[in-house]
Amino acid sequence: MAYTYRDDVEFLEDCNPALIERNALEFRRLRDLLLEAKPGVQRAATHTHWISEGRKPYDKRLREARDLVTHLADGYDKAQGALMHYASALRTAKAHYSNGKADEQTLADLIAQVADAVTRTAQQAGPMRQWEDLRGTTGFLDWAAELTVDIDDIKDDANRAHDNASANYDVAKSAESRAREACTTSLDQAYKALPDYRGGGFADAKDLLSAMPALRAEVTEARADSLTRLEGSGAKAEFTKRVGKDDVSASLMDIRLKLTSLPEATDAYWAVPRNAEERREWIAANKEIIKAAAERSGLPADMVAGIAWQEVGGQWGWMDDGVDTVRGLAKDGWLPMAPEALPDRLGGNPDETSFGPIAIQVRRAAEVLGYDPAHLTESQRDTIETALQDPGQNMFIASEYLAMLKEESGFADVPAEEMTREQRKELAARYNGGPYWQNDQAQGYGRGFDTNLDEARSALK
Repeated sequence: MAYTYRDDVEFLEDCNPALIERNALEFRRLRDLLLEAKPGVQRAATHTHWISEGRKPYDKRLREARDLVTHLADGYDKAQGALMHYASALRTAKAHYSNGKADEQTLADLIAQVADAVTRTAQQAGPMRQWEDLRGTTGFLDWAAELTVDIDDIKDDANRAHDNASANYDVAKSAESRAREACTTSLDQAYKALPDYRGGGFADAKDLLSAMPALRAEVTEARADSLTRLEGSGAKAEFTKRVGKDDVSASLMDIRLKLTSLPEATDAYWAVPRNAEERREWIAANKEIIKAAAERSGLPADMVAGIAWQEVGGQWGWMDDGVDTVRGLAKDGWLPMAPEALPDRLGGNPDETSFGPIAIQVRRAAEVLGYDPAHLTESQRDTIETALQDPGQNMFIASEYLAMLKEESGFADVPAEEMTREQRKELAARYNGGPYWQNDQAQGYGRGFDTNLDEARSALK
């Protein structure tokens, strides 16, 4: 019988329906922005009274502009609809994936009653494959079994949990793959429906703008339009170049450029703040960077400062390096156990190691900076680690990560200046817990953030 395993659908862990919906809303915003321009094009055609040999080319250009706007708006409308449907299906798939993980945890608990994995192979296998190995005849050398406990004691319950997990994973896999195929087909159709239009050269556009006060006034007015960006988002940054194998992404380069005009950041690699006064001093010393990072991300400065208050008293930077080194040795096979099986805080994937005064995991920083976390080169990983350990770059990356988490929340469209204290507390919990922000640990972190928020605000003054 063919089973579906967690690693077949583990990619769902990183799929985020809320962010996909946010992208859909960006497409919807562009659709609405284009539709808003149509009446102006129509007025230009019907309210311009002009007789000249240039009238026919003028009317032709207006028709082309009107058709271009119409087709672009239609394309963005199709795209936003496709993404919205995919996000909905993804929620269903993730629900089944979560149910499958719960079934696997039940299975793991049952297995723990009768045997312990002693080899690296057994440790790295998921509970489903572990159980298949145990109930078969090939796994004796991988296990230290309790001879006083018969495996038959758990067989029925374990088989049930195993099969339930497989069934849930299979439904999750099917739901996502069907929805993804439909989504990509719709996106492809939307793209192909766009008009094949090429503009002329725009080398003189800046000169034209500077020479026409009325046109400059139009630009100023357009910037105030609510459709120029989604509510609650930061300033737009057009990073169109894919990172590929480049060591420094466009986003990281932009952060470094912004830091050149800011005061030098105060470090905490060797000596972290240990009390309220030292935290206050650290935030005060870095307040200009915190404010600049928050502005870039579309967040209130006290949100970033409050997270800094919580984080800068953590472990020393050199300890982060030590944890990363040990995990790397385990991953490369120099230690007898998998990195996830290491004891206490040493346990974990190397890409889940946190660095910097405001602790950020390598993989999360990679996402924020535009890298592909699943295909980082060693050089890219070193670049990200170095950026996280630099206090200035670290604050910008942490702020961008907070902005990404805000986009997953129910208050994604709330502007920075309108965020409530309760929303700040929730965002802090999301920072700590990620998808598990509602658990006790993350909620406790949020309460701690709220307790110290006024102190952090005071340090920014």
